Amino acid sequence: FLEEVQNLMRSVRTRAINWKKLGIRQSARVWLIVAERLLDNLLLRAEQIASAMKVRGFTTPNQHRVEWHDLRLKLVDWVILLALSIFWSLRLILGGQG
Repeated sequence: FLEEVQNLMRSVRTRAINWKKLGIRQSARVWLIVAERLLDNLLLRAEQIASAMKVRGFTTPNQHRVEWHDLRLKLVDWVILLALSIFWSLRLILGGQG
């Protein structure tokens, strides 16, 4: 929401509108147009999110359950971490002169 507001405010600023010449009525009209555009952008974004959720298989909060996997480090992971630690230790000790 904040990003949309910032983008619209930036677009109003870049148009260099002379607010004193416009008067109250025209200024209000400009701000109504900006508010309408903000609402359009927000509804479009909500629609895009809804489509993305539908594509990923989301139906309703009651029916859709996300299965979390319990990630654990296996022996291969520990060996790789040890090898990387040794590599980076040697790299720091010996320096990077080539």
